[in-house]
Amino acid sequence: MERETEGVDRVMAETVLIVAHGHPELYPGGAELAAYALFKTLRDEASVRAHFLAWGGTAVSAHVGTPFASFRGRPDETMFHSDGFDHFLFSQAGADFARYAAFLRDLRPDVIHLHHYTRIGVEFIALARGLLPDVRVVVTLHEFLAICNNFGQMIKTDGRSLCEVATPQDCAICFPDRTAADFLLRKLFIMAHFDKVDVFISPSDFVRRRYIEWGIPEGKIVRIDNGTRAFPPPPARPLVAGEGRGVFGYFGQITPFKGLLELLKAFEIVAQAPPSASAGMRLMVHGGNLEFNKPEFIETVTRALGRNSGRVLFAGSYRRQELSALMAQVDWVVVPSTWWENAPLVIEEALAHKRPVICSNIGGMAEKVSPGRDGLHFPVGNSFELAALLISAAGSPDEWSRLRTTMRSPLPMSEWMNLHLDIYREETFAVA
Repeated sequence: MERETEGVDRVMAETVLIVAHGHPELYPGGAELAAYALFKTLRDEASVRAHFLAWGGTAVSAHVGTPFASFRGRPDETMFHSDGFDHFLFSQAGADFARYAAFLRDLRPDVIHLHHYTRIGVEFIALARGLLPDVRVVVTLHEFLAICNNFGQMIKTDGRSLCEVATPQDCAICFPDRTAADFLLRKLFIMAHFDKVDVFISPSDFVRRRYIEWGIPEGKIVRIDNGTRAFPPPPARPLVAGEGRGVFGYFGQITPFKGLLELLKAFEIVAQAPPSASAGMRLMVHGGNLEFNKPEFIETVTRALGRNSGRVLFAGSYRRQELSALMAQVDWVVVPSTWWENAPLVIEEALAHKRPVICSNIGGMAEKVSPGRDGLHFPVGNSFELAALLISAAGSPDEWSRLRTTMRSPLPMSEWMNLHLDIYREETFAVA
């Protein structure tokens, strides 16, 4: 459709369908939060009619005659239910695609922007392309699931070794119940559907490079940093006489790859330091979903928390509206993930609150945190080096104050939305 903007006729996206593998009010993961934030920002744009579609999981049961239901009575938010998803191929072959087709015909989006394909099914791309030949299909790649069958982490299944490149032979070693031919067919199946995508978006150069190496054409994948809503930076935490900047915060989900165990081990090492070096140091853990992990991991984390009870507060999950108040209580935000990460939202949120970041020195974390400007790096998985860095950071209030003046500002939501609109409208954009 044609509309006139600033005296120039341009192709405008009137109806944009944002698709996610979960609703952040039910599953508050990074990709879900990013998808929903973009939807809400687009919804406030006068030229766009935005709609949000997400898999409902066990929270939404199948409805008689349709797999769809509005979310909490909101007319522009739809949940869908499906069974029999194939996590190896990301295939939703058992779904009632006639119902999906009816949904798309009723909405008739100009743009479909998928923030995931797990639980959704890569066939959704082909279905949309067949029904709506002129629709623009955009996919944001939030991690490496298409590349890596190990939860998209690109970590060997031994749980210790980082994976540099995925080949059918290497993947079959990690998963001996699958053959190299299985992994080759997996890639071909996914790529056949990815070929129908107009543009891929990566939130970091690191993720973009990995997917180009995997096989996505360089000219089809662009980088757009994650947008972050504006937060009034809270003032520096008040200090008592002689106190250092020794309150550290962990924010986010708790999984084996997020590095909380390594961080807790670092605090056990801190406890062995002379009191003059470690006085006042403590950790506030604001993390959810521990209960969804394997029992042995839950037990290991619980014991580690118990050993650190004198210095560590486990506060559990938090609501988004509580974030600023929680950030105000800490000096540093620690992102100790042992996998590559992509573009952690917690880093952008920390910088928006003027809290320097201490993170692992790999992948998207290293890219998003420039050492000496935005925060500090430590060798991934090395609790001894992390402990030494925590002690040094706590005793360096002047360095903390300096970092608050040099750290970059995250991408504002309005600019983030406009970058997406340029892609939706097929505007000229840089691919790197």
